Amino acid sequence: MAGAGAGGLSAKVVFGLRAWDEEVGRFHPLSPPRARAQNARKLIEGGKQPLKWVNCKPDGPIPLPGCRKLYVPLGKSAPSEAPYGLVFLLVRRRDTLEWTFVAFGERHPSNSKTRNVYERAYKRINGRYPGLR
Repeated sequence: MAGAGAGGLSAKVVFGLRAWDEEVGRFHPLSPPRARAQNARKLIEGGKQPLKWVNCKPDGPIPLPGCRKLYVPLGKSAPSEAPYGLVFLLVRRRDTLEWTFVAFGERHPSNSKTRNVYERAYKRINGRYPGLR
C-alpha cells in the first residue's frame, strides 16, 4: 500500500515486526487499543481506506521531523473522535522511500503516567524520551 497525503509524498507503508510487537503487543489481546490498531493496519494494508495523513511537528516539545501520523480509528472526521494514533517515519531503503511504522498509542492519555504516542515515537527514533538527557 502506498501512502500519499500530507506533503504529497507517496511511498510504501511498512509495518516492521519488532516495532509492531513492541507497540501493539504490549496491549492485552482483547483490549480496545489493540483491536483498533489491528483494524487500522488491516485497512492500511488492504488499500481500500482513504488515509488522512497529518504531518508531525518538526519542532516543539516533541519534535518528530520526517514523521507523519494517522488518527485511529481511521476515517473519523475529527481528531477528537480518534483517541489513538499511528506514527510513521520516512526512511530511504536502497532506491525507494518507505513510511515505516514507529509507534502506536493514546494521543492524549488520561493517566498522566502513560506516555503518549508522540513520546513513544520520539523514544523509538532517538533512544530516549523527549526532555531526558
